[in-house]
Amino acid sequence: MSPLESIAVWVTAVVLTISGLISNGFIVTTTIIEWTKFKSLSSSELLFLSLSLSNFVVGVLLFPFSMDDFIIFSFKQSTTLKILFPVAVFAILSRFWLTAWLCVFYCIKIVNSTHSLFLWCKLRISWLIPRLIAGSLLISFFASLGALEMYPIHCQGNATIFRTLSQGKTLRASDFRFQLFFIIFGTCSPLLTVLLCSTLVVASLSRHICQMTGKEHFRDFQRKAHIKATGTVLSLLLVYLSFFAVQIWSVTLDPTYTEKLFISAVMMAYAPVQATILVLSNPKLKQVLTVMVRRTKP
Repeated sequence: MSPLESIAVWVTAVVLTISGLISNGFIVTTTIIEWTKFKSLSSSELLFLSLSLSNFVVGVLLFPFSMDDFIIFSFKQSTTLKILFPVAVFAILSRFWLTAWLCVFYCIKIVNSTHSLFLWCKLRISWLIPRLIAGSLLISFFASLGALEMYPIHCQGNATIFRTLSQGKTLRASDFRFQLFFIIFGTCSPLLTVLLCSTLVVASLSRHICQMTGKEHFRDFQRKAHIKATGTVLSLLLVYLSFFAVQIWSVTLDPTYTEKLFISAVMMAYAPVQATILVLSNPKLKQVLTVMVRRTKP
């Protein structure tokens, strides 16, 4: 790789990482300020806060792992990164499940159904969301323990040494099994949830527009609100599908050097793109951002 290409790769990676940290940091900071003022958070704000925190952690940890193939020495030989690898896996799994719960939240709010279970969820959404978040974090924690198989830790005196694998296992086989488990449990299950919610929301929106009656102003107001929420869910689905596609690509195939660059860029772009979707879909965050932009203008 020429020096110019190396500079381009590093600039792109740094820009995507910093933009992800800034955008998600903005959501976290704004939500925490709102929390301190009113001593409470709505279900959507709690989801935004949790999702942005996971995006922030992933943004910090994903950069060295994603750039491992494009540097002279290997970051993964670092003891620190071997310890942080399960933490990164936990944050990524949490992000996927939190995205799924956000789509579930929009689905419950938008879809009109008389099913008893659906009505129960709609009436208890503020009680349900914190428990879904806690459950997804717990599941992600236990699932991330599988990452330790790649870098088992053995203590010997005061020193901690790492062995890649034991009992005749190979790193390649272990890595493949872990990636397969990660895809099935960590990305497929939340993806199916997001896909199901998106389908229900779009179907409900279409039916709602066709059946609307009453005053024109009220009809337009409801239609705009439903279209905005539907656009948010579909945008989250599109971002999720892009990450899922490159994840499958990187595991099942043997990407070339150029393809690895593209895969890394998509992975690092996930956090800032998702944060942008969240800001544009939330009136409070959008208003705060507008005020900040106006104040920065000369």
